Amino acid sequence: MFIQRHDARLLANSFGTGPMTLLALGGWTGSGEMWHDVFGHLPHWRCISYDHRGSGASSHQGRITVRAMVDDLIAVADTMQVGRCVLAAESAGCGIALEAALLAPERFAGLVLVGAAWQRPAPGSQDGFIRNLRANYSATLRAFIDACLPEPQTEDLRRWGLQMLQKATLENAIELIECRAELTVQDHLARIKLPALLIHGSADVIVPPASSQALAQLLPDAELHLLPGLGHVPLCTRPALVAQLIESRFVNAEVKRACAV
Repeated sequence: MFIQRHDARLLANSFGTGPMTLLALGGWTGSGEMWHDVFGHLPHWRCISYDHRGSGASSHQGRITVRAMVDDLIAVADTMQVGRCVLAAESAGCGIALEAALLAPERFAGLVLVGAAWQRPAPGSQDGFIRNLRANYSATLRAFIDACLPEPQTEDLRRWGLQMLQKATLENAIELIECRAELTVQDHLARIKLPALLIHGSADVIVPPASSQALAQLLPDAELHLLPGLGHVPLCTRPALVAQLIESRFVNAEVKRACAV
């Protein structure tokens, strides 16, 4: 279904009936579709994905901002009548998830952060990538996908990933990079006391594993899993393992009660 906001229409999909709910978003221009293989291994959950503004089939007006993306997340949860849920995100989406947890912690029972890119980029650190996008958008996306998937026999995933990322316009892709300068959560991580599951591929060259290792040290209740030999998107290359880690972290009486509140 499309969720109408004052300045956006967001595509959202819901699978299953619970009793627990996983609400998930992708990273950079990756749509909610990135999570669907993981959903298939969580048959006893209600699983919701959505295409954040600038990605997939969603559309919006005006510039993309971090606050607008956080407000979108809350609007999706409200429209889909989600109570307390486990909030999941991948790569740059993790910064938005952490901002949402900081803004409205009462809405969430836990966090799943995969390949987390959660810090404000250093000034100028993204300039080269943005220049490459402007110079040859398709070629830069192909190189990005190849770097995301160093695992062998991932040709089908690379083709699918390129098709997904190409749904975003060049302008949206750049705005999604530039808006990360607005992230504030790195200054307030100690306030996020939700149980967090951090998952990171040891062979990730897009977001180095040190990013999640640092985050695990700063969040009060974090559990980190480094997955040997995997790249940036273990939720696509090893969805069953990611689902197993989610179940192990969150399927217990305490979190079930929290989600039911």
